[in-house]
Amino acid sequence: MSDDFEYRPKFFDIRVKPPGGDKARAGERACEWDGCTARGDCRAPQSPERLGEFFWFCRKHAAQYNKTWNFFHGMNEAAVRAYQEGQATGHRPTWKMNRHVAGQGRAGSASARFADPFGLMGEAAFAQTDAPKRRLGRLQSLAMDSLGLDYDAGPKAIRARYLKLVKTFHPDANKGDRSCEERLQQVVQAYQILKTARLA
Repeated sequence: MSDDFEYRPKFFDIRVKPPGGDKARAGERACEWDGCTARGDCRAPQSPERLGEFFWFCRKHAAQYNKTWNFFHGMNEAAVRAYQEGQATGHRPTWKMNRHVAGQGRAGSASARFADPFGLMGEAAFAQTDAPKRRLGRLQSLAMDSLGLDYDAGPKAIRARYLKLVKTFHPDANKGDRSCEERLQQVVQAYQILKTARLA
């Protein structure tokens, strides 16, 4: 093969690096490393206190700078640990979910929890209301009505009422009178519904 052969690609060839390809051209940012004239297209933070300000280096000098840069330089172990714990919340203040006003019970009184400096809400807004009644499904509320009980009745009251109604309507207890059998079936069915719902 002759020595005067020169490779001339027809298209852009990634294997051949053009001479002076890394040098910064006019209008481009140059590497800030002393004595380097390459393009500065890699940024590196200046210091932990100024994370929004950057040095601009070429790839080679950015890698060299990153090997020697230490974010925690100058901090003692307690400061490093405090920073790492604060990083979990983005260094924003937090508080526990069950926080309450001291001396006011678990959740504190309504007037202690809500500030009303102009008295717009009045005392009636903070008045204690009765506890809400138990919410039952349609079948459970019909079963309670069938047994003649209030919706807040507990398991003992439900069982006591059931036993009383069974003794009243059962044919063995009322001298063989079969006219109350339908009512007895309603009572038994209502009790089974409440038992399935774990209310009895």
